[in-house]
Amino acid sequence: MSHAMPAQPAKIQDPGKVARRLLPYLAPFKAKLALIGVLLVLGTLAELAGPYLIGVAVDQFIDPAEGVQRAGWLTALLGDGTSRVRGLSILMGLLAATFVLSWGLQVVQFRLMVRISQSMLLRLRSQIFEHIQSLSLKFFSSHETGDLMSRLANDTQVINQMFGEGFMRILRTTLTLVGIVVSMISINWRLALASYTVLPLVLLLTIVFSRRVRSAYRRTRKTIGEVSAELQENISGVREVQAFSRESHTMQEFQEVNARNRTANVHAETLTSFLMPALEVTTAIALAIVIGFGGYLFLSYSPPLVSIGIIVSFLSYTRRFYMPISELANLYAQFQAAIAGAERIFDLLDVEPEVVDAPDAIALPPAEGHIEFDHVSFRYIESEPVLQDVSFKVEPGQMVALVGPTGSGKTTTVSLLMRFYDVAEGAIRIDGHDLREVTNASLREQIGMVPQDTFLFSGTIMQNIRYGRPDATDEEVIAAAKLANAHSFIERLPQGYDTEVGERGATLSQGYRQLLAIARAVLNDPRILVLDEATSSVDTRTELMIQRALAELLKGRTSIVIAHRLSTIRNADQVIVIHNGQIAERGTHQTLLAQGGMYHDLYMSQFRRQEEEAPAEPVEGQQLDLSESSIA
Repeated sequence: MSHAMPAQPAKIQDPGKVARRLLPYLAPFKAKLALIGVLLVLGTLAELAGPYLIGVAVDQFIDPAEGVQRAGWLTALLGDGTSRVRGLSILMGLLAATFVLSWGLQVVQFRLMVRISQSMLLRLRSQIFEHIQSLSLKFFSSHETGDLMSRLANDTQVINQMFGEGFMRILRTTLTLVGIVVSMISINWRLALASYTVLPLVLLLTIVFSRRVRSAYRRTRKTIGEVSAELQENISGVREVQAFSRESHTMQEFQEVNARNRTANVHAETLTSFLMPALEVTTAIALAIVIGFGGYLFLSYSPPLVSIGIIVSFLSYTRRFYMPISELANLYAQFQAAIAGAERIFDLLDVEPEVVDAPDAIALPPAEGHIEFDHVSFRYIESEPVLQDVSFKVEPGQMVALVGPTGSGKTTTVSLLMRFYDVAEGAIRIDGHDLREVTNASLREQIGMVPQDTFLFSGTIMQNIRYGRPDATDEEVIAAAKLANAHSFIERLPQGYDTEVGERGATLSQGYRQLLAIARAVLNDPRILVLDEATSSVDTRTELMIQRALAELLKGRTSIVIAHRLSTIRNADQVIVIHNGQIAERGTHQTLLAQGGMYHDLYMSQFRRQEEEAPAEPVEGQQLDLSESSIA
């Protein structure tokens, strides 16, 4: 039974704190990052040399002014008697070399950074998946699977894009800005100050829009999670969708969720696209100022305070100065998307599992099978108790049957025994050991569970039976399948034990999936066995196969069985009737019938017809009878 609770909204975190939490993922790559830093500096110097060389070409060779002295580096390169044409050709070759060097260094940088970002992505996704595996079942009842998948896949990919291409572009543009400022001031400080006059406006636009962009991108990350959740749910439930002819309704719901994602993305991209044209206009204004003020300095002074080559260089520098600012604004939007994704990831990683091993927990010794529920109470929601003051004991080798109406607390009882949840009051003990004092791994290794809806993983039948014991040999797997009466049907499959079962075992019938679950339990050889409605919804022939398999599995084991039919209840050492979270009756099948209480009423209303229709020849061993009309 699902006990869904409303999911809590993600906490909005400080972006600086979120960014700092991402930095440790880069720590293992300090050496490569240092190399990237060196290459960035060299690439920036090569890129900044371009406008300077163009200005030198104008002033020295294209339109040389009288009395202009050659720089020392240029004289050392060309000599004293070089013609203007030859000098221009050599300078243009040098300019081309700077472009090629800048391009080559960028290729190496991005290749190194992509390897770093992909390694970071691998580590981050592995950490998220490992953390999800450690969370308690209560967490999954309030969080959609599709949303968790979106955090693991989509949100991490946004971060990867930022730390791959985006991180490199931020560093490169930042270095370029610093280099341009230094170059412009060193060449002509008057013209440099003039070109910076629109800088306050650019910064104001960036600050105003960035705040709105972050909120918009947070919304896009949330809506893509909703799309993933809706998609996962409807693909998983496609059989029910088709059975009830709900395709059009399901499509409408998906379109509504998808439309919310589209609206969020349009809003975010609109804000980003509105900023870019505004920055381009300010860049054009800055260029006009450079031309106008540069012309004034050239025409109004004798000798001129600037040369034509310097003005040409400044036009290139100014364009390159405001282009990185525009690019940084664009990258800031990408950064905000990454921060929004990181918020969702860290919100997940910050969830603490509720059921954890105690610091001094010990491994549960090999169990004899004595189980004790000692005044156990439990609730999923604080105001709604599910179990109240439940106490009973199971001796080693005994079978206890839990019966009662739907929602009475039967499945919760066995979930507490598996320690999927912790009791609110009281204690559960195995061989005198409180479950909270032993490690979960050692506890669950000694308890086998055969659920009603068997979950099979994508892979072969051999792999699914071996799931609980990866080190089991093929011979041991086959022996377990024979004991579970599964060997005969497996042999008839095209590839036998190597047959692929498909997602969730979709290629096999419910009954065959249950036989494989029994084989899986047989292979684990647990001392304690839990059967949670494990024998329902199968045909009569498969019932008999499962009955024989369970009879073998139950021999000599302590077992708690839910939702079995009449013959099992008759053979149980103890029948416990649970009603409204409390034990209403307990005893053997015969004593409870004689009392004429709730169990008698359940028997008379649901089991009499089954007894009348039961086969005359009993199944050998401890018989379990299955039916769709079993007690829930």
